[in-house]
Amino acid sequence: MKQPDLGKKIAELRQQKNLTQDELVEKCNVNVRTIQRIEAGEVTPRTSTLRIITEALGKDFDQLFEKEEEQSFLQATFVLKDVTSKKFAKSVLQTAWVAGIIYFVLGLVEAATEFVLFEESFTTAQTVFYVVVKLTIFSSYFFFIRGLVAVGKLYITYMLRISSYLFMAAYFIVIGLDVFHAILPMEDELYLFVQSGASITLGAIGIIFGVGLIRLNKTVGTAALFAGVLELIIAFFFITIVLFFLSLLLLIPVVILEIIVLYKASEQLEETLESA
Repeated sequence: MKQPDLGKKIAELRQQKNLTQDELVEKCNVNVRTIQRIEAGEVTPRTSTLRIITEALGKDFDQLFEKEEEQSFLQATFVLKDVTSKKFAKSVLQTAWVAGIIYFVLGLVEAATEFVLFEESFTTAQTVFYVVVKLTIFSSYFFFIRGLVAVGKLYITYMLRISSYLFMAAYFIVIGLDVFHAILPMEDELYLFVQSGASITLGAIGIIFGVGLIRLNKTVGTAALFAGVLELIIAFFFITIVLFFLSLLLLIPVVILEIIVLYKASEQLEETLESA
């Protein structure tokens, strides 16, 4: 719902409750000037602010505004604009930890196909299988890392949120290069150069990502702390390039820990919803 209709709706709900603006302020702790400007149609409030006001008025935000506030596919899928909605956030997190399990299992299949590609050229059937595996892995990784974007938003951990987006973009490029190489093999020297650049880039992002996870220690628990420390070690291995293969050994426990982080965050939201 856009202004000025939004302001009129808030004013109408307030008047139905026989509340003055000052009395509404006492209920929701929103600045009186903010409420005045909203009702006058001068500003469009954040979803979180609007939710606080409607709850203070004894109304269900989702029932009132879900049709008007329907997000575009892009906003819902990538931006997670309405992650302040606990129900929406819970759905994102549940999808994420399930996708994380799928990503973990498919990663084992990916490792086997990578080994074959390194040893010899693919047949046409193997190439098709490899491309399907890669695309499926990226799909599961996307929803997995999307959950960590949501965690970064929920717990206001900007480093985790930004690095998750960067990982999403970088992984998309890496997957694209792998698929391209499987279909049209590059020269060994060029392929190694490209992989080296990707390794350094992922390592740099991993440092930010690891610190972001560590900052969740107090809110999500020690799983986030251990995952963050392992991510920093992996980042170091990636940046050195020559120690890249050691990072593959640590990817198994770190993915498991990140799945636990997402699951615990989902459980915390579930408890909040039940107590509401």
